[in-house]
Order: sequence, then structure tokens, then C-alpha cells
Amino acid sequence: MARTHRFSDYDPFAWLYHQYWGREFHAEIVPVLDKLLLKRLPRNADILDLCCGDGRIAHQLVRNGYHVTGLDGSENMLAFARQETPQAEFLLADARSFRLPERFDAAISTFDRLNHIMKREELRAVFANVFAALRPDGVFVFDLNREEAYKETWSRTFATVDSKAVSIARGAYNQSKRLATCDITLFRMRDAWERSDFRLTQRCHSRSEVTKALREAGFTCEVHDAARAGMQGDIGSGRDIYVARKE
Repeated sequence: MARTHRFSDYDPFAWLYHQYWGREFHAEIVPVLDKLLLKRLPRNADILDLCCGDGRIAHQLVRNGYHVTGLDGSENMLAFARQETPQAEFLLADARSFRLPERFDAAISTFDRLNHIMKREELRAVFANVFAALRPDGVFVFDLNREEAYKETWSRTFATVDSKAVSIARGAYNQSKRLATCDITLFRMRDAWERSDFRLTQRCHSRSEVTKALREAGFTCEVHDAARAGMQGDIGSGRDIYVARKE
């Protein structure tokens, strides 16, 4: 695979995300992770949190007694993660090109992070990198948005307004290209109001593409509908949870 650039799209988004986004998702995903993965792990298991963002899941896992290594391409997101959970190890690297030794009992990647991978061959590279880092019988749990999530939830406009920030996020989905974009305008109050504009992009990977890439990387897998697994409301709608095992 050709050399990849580190995924840093979340650098301009990090402060807004850390302050205002994601709380609902993280509250819903932790019980699902417990049911599908954590109850099967030994005490003090080593877990890789891939595309860990600001480290909220890593923080919860450390509180529950696990050894956690978080990996992300955004320096700004990792700054929040290190501040909140100094007990974990956090690495600045790209999911498509990282290399770690075979020492993890499990790996996770939550909140449709891997939908930011644009190409099928890059997704397979991510899976191969995770496979190499897992011990035999290690498990990789991650979630991805299905197309209905992009049509029904992503393609909306969301706003945040308070004394510290005013932001608007405008989502769109191109069905023919299976490409989703979210254009965000942020006004942040520091000494004065400061404006920034940035875009987040995701690709809708079909379930058959994902399961084929997992098999090619060496995994066996099962797929769960997030809503049936216990995730409520829009967070669970149109989302798949993959449980891939290194056998």
C-alpha cells in the first residue's frame, strides 16, 4: 500500500467536539461494548482504542481496570485525551499505516470513526494493522454507519449556541458516490469571537465490502444491528457493530 498521510481532519474540530459533541453516543456504546466484548476479556486486559479521539472511551476503560493504548491522527484530540486520562498511553499515528507488536487482547473503534476511511483498500489495511497487533483469539469491535444513517440522520443541520460558542453543522449525502460531508462553521469566544470553517467527510461502506475486507485480513466476524444490541434513538439507527476475531 502507498504511504498515507496522517488523518488530521479532526484538529480544527477537536475543541468543539470535546465541549459539545458525542456524549449521547458514548453513554450508549459503553453498555454495548460490555455485552459484546468486555465481559469476555480477562482482568487487566490490554485494549487498543483505534481512532480514540479525545479519549472518553479510554477513560472509562481505564476506570474499569483495563490497560489502554489510544491511537489517533489528531494532535489536538490527543491533547484532550492525555489531559483527561494520563494513566493511558496515547500515540499519534494513522490507522491506515500504524504498526504495533502483537500484544493486545482486544481492539475497539467507536462512533463510526472508520467511515472516515475513504477507500476499500485502505479499510483492508486498517484491518490488517489491527490483526497484526492482536494476540491469537483477540477481538476487534467497531461500528460503522449504514446508508440509512446518512439519509435519515447525517443529512440534517445542527446548531450550538451559548456564551462560549456558536456553531452550525450542515450535513449532506451523495448517494451515487456514497459520500457524506459535514460542513461546520464555528465562532468561538476567546478575547473576541474567532471564526473557523472546516469539513468532515465519510464514506458509506457496504456490509459485504466490510466483511470481505475483514476476511482478507484474516478475521472471522459477526455483525450486529446497533439498535437491536441496545443503542437507543438516532444513535443506534442505521448503525452496524462488527465483532471480528483473530482465530
